[in-house]
Amino acid sequence: MGYEVLTLLSLTTVALSGLLVVLGLVFIKTGRKELHKKAMISASFLALLFLVFYGLKYFLYPPKYYHGPYREVYLFFLLSHSVLATLNLPLAVVTVFLGLTGRYSKHRKVAPVTALVWIYVAVSGWIVFFFLRAG
Repeated sequence: MGYEVLTLLSLTTVALSGLLVVLGLVFIKTGRKELHKKAMISASFLALLFLVFYGLKYFLYPPKYYHGPYREVYLFFLLSHSVLATLNLPLAVVTVFLGLTGRYSKHRKVAPVTALVWIYVAVSGWIVFFFLRAG
């Protein structure tokens, strides 16, 4: 698989994953628990696919660097994205585990944080991509 294909697959899976998290939030807020569960499991599956595509790209191709005029802004998004993406994996695993095992009171406490981090990571990943494309 080429660099552009892996990039497209990474961007697509992370975007769809983020959108499904938002949709899952809408579903749970409107009392549609079964649709919420399906959306969040699908989001998790797409996030795992993203990790596969991103990992392949990381190991097969050299990293890209941004050298444009907004380096400080880029570094802010890159750093916050990287730190929160690293934290999001265990957060997501715990959140999904709690939901699937019926520990709903604990799930309700951690899920809003996980969702917020997940959405930020998805959006900031696209922002980092656009910076790299521009510079």
